[in-house]
Amino acid sequence: MVLITDLTLAANSRLGTCINIIALQGFALGLIPVTIGFQQGFSFSLIAVAFIGILLRGILFPQILHRSIVNAGTTRELRPLVSYFLSVLIVLMLIFTSLWISINIDFIDSELLLLSVVALSTIFSGIFLIIGRRLAIMQIIGYILLENGIYCLGLAFVQEIPMIIELGVLFDAIIAVFVMSVATNKIQEEFEHLDIQKLDSLKG
Repeated sequence: MVLITDLTLAANSRLGTCINIIALQGFALGLIPVTIGFQQGFSFSLIAVAFIGILLRGILFPQILHRSIVNAGTTRELRPLVSYFLSVLIVLMLIFTSLWISINIDFIDSELLLLSVVALSTIFSGIFLIIGRRLAIMQIIGYILLENGIYCLGLAFVQEIPMIIELGVLFDAIIAVFVMSVATNKIQEEFEHLDIQKLDSLKG
């Protein structure tokens, strides 16, 4: 499901749909600790991490982004730096690259190979969205993808991230998304657009 959402984000121009897709990915990632619980036994930390992850990635972050696009009055990104067709091809290449890297990592358990592929693909897709999109909101979505991928990568390596570390990462993500959303609103108020490429005109 996470790989499908990565591809769908690369192909979609509607901001509202992209936010709903990132929310769906957040719910999917929140269920990973539950899966670990079925295999290794449930603990308070697993339940807390799953609940907080779903609350933040699946509900809070999308609500912040939806409010940003309402304030901006922008519903689509019509002229990305990289076309949507080419974006899908690039993300597919990133998925195959992630598979090749994961296969060649000796200390990754074969049972966790798919999780490693998902993690690396999501990290690379997030970086690509940050670079290949013009609108600030899409770049925030790219950052959330990057954070989601790092979370998956931690699970692939250690299977169970200590709760204090996971909560620290989520807290950093909350601050980053909140600050970027405020900055996005200020850009819209001052310049009446969210195209960061046009900010080059501010250079003295």
